[in-house]
Amino acid sequence: MAPRRTILILSIAAVLVSGCGETRTSGFYAGATTTRTTYGDTSTTIYTETSFSTAPESEDTLLNVTFDDVLSQPFGPSCYYQVYNGAMHVDNSVFDDPVVLLSTAGLLEDGLVEAQFDIIDAPAHSVVGLVIRAESTEDFLLLGVNSRGQYTVQRSIRGLWVPVMGLDPFESSRLLPYGQPGVEVSALVHGNYVDLRVNGQLIQVIRTELPALGQAGVFIDAYARVNLDRLTVVPSE
Repeated sequence: MAPRRTILILSIAAVLVSGCGETRTSGFYAGATTTRTTYGDTSTTIYTETSFSTAPESEDTLLNVTFDDVLSQPFGPSCYYQVYNGAMHVDNSVFDDPVVLLSTAGLLEDGLVEAQFDIIDAPAHSVVGLVIRAESTEDFLLLGVNSRGQYTVQRSIRGLWVPVMGLDPFESSRLLPYGQPGVEVSALVHGNYVDLRVNGQLIQVIRTELPALGQAGVFIDAYARVNLDRLTVVPSE
């Protein structure tokens, strides 16, 4: 009986472990890149970023896209994510790497960048947020949040992640709710400072050594399916 009991215990333990599965993390703090792959033919293409994409030519104008027009192209004509029902639908749920989309609008000096996300399906650790002061899809400042009541501020330098202002990769804030399905992330850029607001609440004032000059865009983490409802870039007058 003893050997059979041992086998039974080991079998139960194996089932429990397999049921838990591997704990997934977004991984980009460990150095994940924005390398993407395109699948299918031209009629069923899933748009993803290339391994390295430079910022598009900036339109130094106010950008306020609500995606009511299916022809909205704030990220340029090469972005093939579909626009319908007042949103751009970004499905990154089967990919291991984040998506970085750089808009055609940037800040030549100070200004406001803001985006409204509707999180359809994503692990609680997956980050959505803003990309500002970008030179490429591998060089930018990330301001993001997840559904664990945490925010992150980091620089990507040639695909390598560097903390900003001594902040931990993830910082908790009582102002950030858990399990939020929708989130508005805004960044007010003034000089070397950026005011990060989430759903209208001031979360952190960040000091960086980066100039205001650069493209603006959005960041959508691995394993996430998100609708982008609005993107706004307003240069200071």
